[in-house]
Amino acid sequence: MRRETQNLLLLLIGGAVLCTALDGSYLRYVKPSLYPFLVVSGVGFILLGLVAIGRDIRHGAAGPDEHDHAHGSGRVPWLLLLPAAALLLIAPPALGAQAASTSSRVQVVSRESSGAGTEQRSFPPLPGDAVPTLRLVELVNRALLDADRSLDGREVMVSGFVMRPDDPGRRRPGTPDADLARVVITCCVGDARYVQVHLAGMTETIEDDAWLEVRGFVEPGSAQHDPELVPTLRVTGYQRVAAPEHTYEQDR
Repeated sequence: MRRETQNLLLLLIGGAVLCTALDGSYLRYVKPSLYPFLVVSGVGFILLGLVAIGRDIRHGAAGPDEHDHAHGSGRVPWLLLLPAAALLLIAPPALGAQAASTSSRVQVVSRESSGAGTEQRSFPPLPGDAVPTLRLVELVNRALLDADRSLDGREVMVSGFVMRPDDPGRRRPGTPDADLARVVITCCVGDARYVQVHLAGMTETIEDDAWLEVRGFVEPGSAQHDPELVPTLRVTGYQRVAAPEHTYEQDR
């Protein structure tokens, strides 16, 4: 690869990483805590590229030498610039309902151990609000593993996007009932999984990927009796909301 191509690649990679960090689109790829590392990495790549360009200018090495002429010609090396350029020009949407069929669900406990022998534990008390707001992954954890059954008889609020199962056996024809889901990541979208609750008692059919804020009561034992270990939320109210800046939840 010619030195000019190497230097341009450093600048493009650094610019792409820095731009995605500064404009907030990095949240579509990684968790928020990685922001400072992305900024430092982007600035580092740009500085390396600028230093390399300055060194070549000082030493008169900007043009190709004999080795570059023999082995650096052709278009293949330039293809390495395409991923960086694509990251700058194309911003893919955050994962939503359409990608659910290719991703796994968050499995809090295995199906084999989801019966009476499941080891449960105590969770911290729910917030003292009349209707506490929970992360969806926390609600599922409590519904399956809370030895104190803190969700029983307690109205809670969760938010997420509407999703209907691809499996016809899990659909509820003739009703507007659907699932409320969130994408959960540990580090980045490479380990993305889905966590969801069944919504029972909806009063209208909502399209996939619409974001809702939903209030309701978790039906006791519904998660343990569901084939996919998904709890059912009996809806008492809901409203459409805008998608949050960071659409992904973290499981740790």
